[in-house]
Amino acid sequence: MEALVRFLSEGPLAGDEELGPAVPDFEGFLEAHRSEILEAYARNLAALDSPISRDPIALRQAMANAEQILDDVAETLRAGTIKVGDSHKMIAWEVGATRAASGVHPDESLRAASVWFQAVVTCLLERMPGDAESMQLLTLVVLGLERSITTRIREASASYSSFLLDKVHEAQVEERRRIARELHDRLGHGLSVAHRQLELYDLHRASKPATATAKVETAQQAILETMQNLRAVTSELHPQEPLNSLEKALLYYLETVDMEEVDIRLRVSGDETWASPTVRDESFLILREATRNALKHGNPTKVLIRVDFAPHELRASVEDDGLGFVEGGRRSDGVGLLSMQERAAIIGGTTTITSRPGNGTHVELYVPFSGLTA
Repeated sequence: MEALVRFLSEGPLAGDEELGPAVPDFEGFLEAHRSEILEAYARNLAALDSPISRDPIALRQAMANAEQILDDVAETLRAGTIKVGDSHKMIAWEVGATRAASGVHPDESLRAASVWFQAVVTCLLERMPGDAESMQLLTLVVLGLERSITTRIREASASYSSFLLDKVHEAQVEERRRIARELHDRLGHGLSVAHRQLELYDLHRASKPATATAKVETAQQAILETMQNLRAVTSELHPQEPLNSLEKALLYYLETVDMEEVDIRLRVSGDETWASPTVRDESFLILREATRNALKHGNPTKVLIRVDFAPHELRASVEDDGLGFVEGGRRSDGVGLLSMQERAAIIGGTTTITSRPGNGTHVELYVPFSGLTA
């Protein structure tokens, strides 16, 4: 296609210069053979085993694009100068986005454009007389055809690139959210525990030295755990070792919590091995976050943590008798609530949070085991 266009463009008919009045019969000739040209295009695409021909949507778009190109050529003949209608922009953008979404390589679009160019020119060369006037009109047709095709290719390429850039941006946003979730759940907790234990050390060091010393030891342990979690986060943001026991992990967490004024009870039933390590790990982080929120925001006197394992599902809850809040209202720890929902979704589960001012908060976790059990 490029060689023929270059050959024709070297003559005095190149560019958008007026090429004289068009011959009405030629336009009628092109219209009379429109169906034949389009059928040849579809056959040649299929013969190439083009992915465009195998996808009904892509093929429909390609044929609609080809129809519009013939309309551009007809308008070029009527005007006696190269014309490309504005209608190309919408369909070209649809073509680019659709092919990007389907994973069709840009080379396939170029091959399809070449096949279309050949189908049109071959049909015309086989049926047109060889007189000078007809060759002049053929030159106009080829130049108009080339301009219409390349204009649409540029638009479709821009759409293709835009679609991929949007996908890259979405992936980056999701990765940032994941990093924020990991930092909040794995590092924020340990730092909060260490900070609280050091506050309690200051409170007890004068009156209860032994208690103060224990608080410092707990703070040190929390810092060590945070350092380990930091290494895990920086190593592909995932724990290097799976959680072996959800119950033991929760008990260890509760040992770091100031329980002097809060009655916290943990009940675990069922066989933990019914759940995969991933489910146990994510469930622990959800339940820990729900408990932390209850203690931090609810000012409760009682907190009940329940975990029930069954062969087909896990159901767990964290319930407190604290201050509660208005559902749908703003919470100071919005990242934590969002993190629980996202983690539940990762393992195919859901979290439900119900609360009323003055009546505490209830967080329910449900995880079906279909395709997730070890």
